[in-house]
Amino acid sequence: MSSIYKRKESQELSESILETARALFAEHGVDAVSMHQIAKTAGVGQGTLYRRFSQKGELCMELMEDYFNGLQEDVQRSLTENASLAVKERATLVIRELVLNLMNNIQLMETIYAAIFAGRRCEKEMSTFFDSPPYQFLFGTVQGLLQEAVDTGAAAAGVCPPINAHLLISTLAPQSLNHLRDQTGYTPEELAGVINRTIVHPLFV
Repeated sequence: MSSIYKRKESQELSESILETARALFAEHGVDAVSMHQIAKTAGVGQGTLYRRFSQKGELCMELMEDYFNGLQEDVQRSLTENASLAVKERATLVIRELVLNLMNNIQLMETIYAAIFAGRRCEKEMSTFFDSPPYQFLFGTVQGLLQEAVDTGAAAAGVCPPINAHLLISTLAPQSLNHLRDQTGYTPEELAGVINRTIVHPLFV
């Protein structure tokens, strides 16, 4: 068996384990799922599982990384494809993309967020959310759009890009979006519309 084939087979097995963990975490929550359950559901031995992921924290971090890599690509693609639009319209599209993406993965994101940032079971949690790559990417993207608005005279009076970007991102936390959905009964599209109309649009003239 060639080394290339072995690497491909190993990668496919790791991806299968991750998909199994993703489904179990979304259905039951991180704390309720054991490594034994993941191995059994994935159809692999526990030794095979532990050789790839020594603890549940590694699975959490890998799933977070995969998710946010995809999210980052989607947001950057949207900005590139709509580069000719006014900054207000680009900001509206970005927030809509973020809300819909997060809401479509809300249960998984909420359980993994809770496990990582509360440090309950995921031992390799990020030091703080504000130092994490997801926050830094979201903050940089939103702040960049707001700073462009300030520089071009498209921002409302008193807009402070760093502060407004942080406050807006805080609204998009999975727990916050889930609470808003439960309280209002809004669909993700409706929720994105309200957030844009009441929080984003007032930042622009």
